Amino acid sequence: MKKILNLILVQGIISLISGILLSKMSLVGKIGISVVYTEYTILKTWWKAALLVFFIQLILIAVLYVTKRFMIYKTFVIVNLVIVILGLLGLFFTYIDFTTTSHKYMNSKFHTGGYLVWFGWFINCIYFFIFSVKPKPIESTNTTLNQGLN
Repeated sequence: MKKILNLILVQGIISLISGILLSKMSLVGKIGISVVYTEYTILKTWWKAALLVFFIQLILIAVLYVTKRFMIYKTFVIVNLVIVILGLLGLFFTYIDFTTTSHKYMNSKFHTGGYLVWFGWFINCIYFFIFSVKPKPIESTNTTLNQGLN
């Protein structure tokens, strides 16, 4: 459990840095969010952006933890690989979005904050591949059969 708390602490730090960087968008970006893209106003305030990123990372940690703890290893590996592939697709589309759409006019700090989200995503996946989680204890039903033989 201590290792999970360390991961959550690392994700909190990454989320804080990412939230601060996402809020440091250019003047054009701030005007665009205020006027046209109002659904992204959460990114203008650093602590709201950090909480959003942290919440996403906590959901990912919970999914990976439950999958590793309660399912067989093969299922966990498949789920983790699917999450890694989704992260790679997200990183790719973030890069495409930051280089070809109106997001290219945002500040490089904003871009770094976006990439930090995916960096935290991959840290979660790598963590659960490397470190073990205490598996669910298997209750043996053979104890009643063995007692009947004695």
